[in-house]
Amino acid sequence: MKNRTDKILLAVFLLTLAPYAAFFAYCFSELPLSITPPQQALLLYSHSIPMFFLQLLLCRTAKLRWRLLIPLLLLLIPGLVFTSTAGWHVIAWVLFGLWCIAPAAGCVLAWAAYGLGRRAARKGGGPL
Repeated sequence: MKNRTDKILLAVFLLTLAPYAAFFAYCFSELPLSITPPQQALLLYSHSIPMFFLQLLLCRTAKLRWRLLIPLLLLLIPGLVFTSTAGWHVIAWVLFGLWCIAPAAGCVLAWAAYGLGRRAARKGGGPL
């Protein structure tokens, strides 16, 4: 059962990542950018959904706990490159912070959901 659940989590991650990536490419395909406020909200916050499923999958499969930080490290590396190459340092850090809020929130929610699920399983709520 555990392998089936892991496959489902991976499929849901990929199915939620694909529309976000397509929408991201669509929004930045034309210059100058003409992104409406609802599109801006989707770009800034909707990537928390695939990150939630990826982190939940990692929580279930990671044997070493440091591997749970891999999604956050994947955000940190391009962000640091972006902020170091941008000529406008303060706004680069603000943009980087805005960009990381949603995936970090997705990771924290996955950690909480996994912890609550394990706690319920220990108390007799069923297998996890």
